[in-house]
Amino acid sequence: MTHPEPVTPWPAALPPGGYAAEVVANAFIELARREGRHLTQMQVHKLVFIAHGYALALLGRPLTYNTVHAWKNGPVIRRLWERWGGRGVQPIESPLPVAPSEPDLHADPDAAEVIRSVWSAYGSMDGLELSRLTHRAGSPWAQVYAARADLIPDEITREYYTALARSA
Repeated sequence: MTHPEPVTPWPAALPPGGYAAEVVANAFIELARREGRHLTQMQVHKLVFIAHGYALALLGRPLTYNTVHAWKNGPVIRRLWERWGGRGVQPIESPLPVAPSEPDLHADPDAAEVIRSVWSAYGSMDGLELSRLTHRAGSPWAQVYAARADLIPDEITREYYTALARSA
């Protein structure tokens, strides 16, 4: 995983809380499309969460402003689940609609680099492989799910992915 150095400040034109989950999901859908592939909803959920974790660790800021839930099957962004939850392993054919007021991810080269790096490292994994990664003992999901809590705090996610980035 490439580590952006030095960490650049959040661009003034972009909201400090990150992007809509759909914006990040669409970036992964586009990367897959460029390779002639389709992703499942499980793959997209996991890739968005992993990228969010690395953005917290490497950039010091969230990638998405949507909350992440610790559900039985792993970390889930409810907004994405509401769009795709019933799809199972069916491939996602097209990007999600995004509000016109949402900022363009391409205007943020550091966030775009995190997404490309996560794609490079994890994009070839299927949903079950990604699920095993996000369910590892000590992972943010495992910590929160074991405590029978619902939301995965960014601080727990940041700490976990900071440790992963340092060990890489």
